[in-house]
Amino acid sequence: MARPRTRVRKTYEELLAENEEKLQKHTEAVSLLQKEREELLKAKRDEEMQELYAYMQENELSAQDVLFSLREQNNNELEEREAS
Repeated sequence: MARPRTRVRKTYEELLAENEEKLQKHTEAVSLLQKEREELLKAKRDEEMQELYAYMQENELSAQDVLFSLREQNNNELEEREAS
């Protein structure tokens, strides 16, 4: 009857080298995912800016008009909170 093979124990150096390879692989994957996320956020931001600009053009609004309206709305909300 054949003997079962005994598993050769790896040295700490081998285990550390394998661990380093895994870390490198996952670090690269995380880096790629972060770049993809940045690209997606940029595309989303660009799309939103195009939508905002189209709305401004349709309603003949300047950037100053929009900012004034937003500030006015913000001030009104603050006054309502303080009153309650």
